[in-house]
Amino acid sequence: MEEHRDNSKFRRLVWWTPPPKGCVKINCDGAYTRNGKKAAAGGVLRDSDGEFLFAFSSVLRVGSSVEAELFAIKLGMEIGISMGYSNLIVESDSLSAIQLINRRVIQQTHQFYALVSSIMHMAANVHHITWNHAYRETNSAADVLAKYGLSLSSNSPVILFKFPPNFLLLPLCTDKI
Repeated sequence: MEEHRDNSKFRRLVWWTPPPKGCVKINCDGAYTRNGKKAAAGGVLRDSDGEFLFAFSSVLRVGSSVEAELFAIKLGMEIGISMGYSNLIVESDSLSAIQLINRRVIQQTHQFYALVSSIMHMAANVHHITWNHAYRETNSAADVLAKYGLSLSSNSPVILFKFPPNFLLLPLCTDKI
């Protein structure tokens, strides 16, 4: 993510940036309806040229927006690792989720202990991993995929995209500008 401040108008301009050579960036997002009746996860994996590698959408059964965000991170990591990537940058627009992971130690009594521990266990098995908070504006591709997940029926499996679906083309192109 790049940032530029225009101090005369107090505006922050941000945009998605590709990972360094040899790394894969996983942008993840969770979606949780206000009434708590539906939740979903989505994410996209891209290379150092910003090229699409893979994406996913999934409906979830979770109890909070932070839990949806953590599940999105977990799913993104599972997919990235299963594809053989071991130099990862994981980005989420959930500061709470990133802070939980960055603590590296979480109390066993914490409501997300099992989920965060699972993420940390996977992270221990890759060569290099970086956790970044991303502004919502730089996470639009993952956001679109999470929102698509909300449209899935409650018994749908995780939807994997080997090629970008039509609804993802605009966010991917916008990120390259």
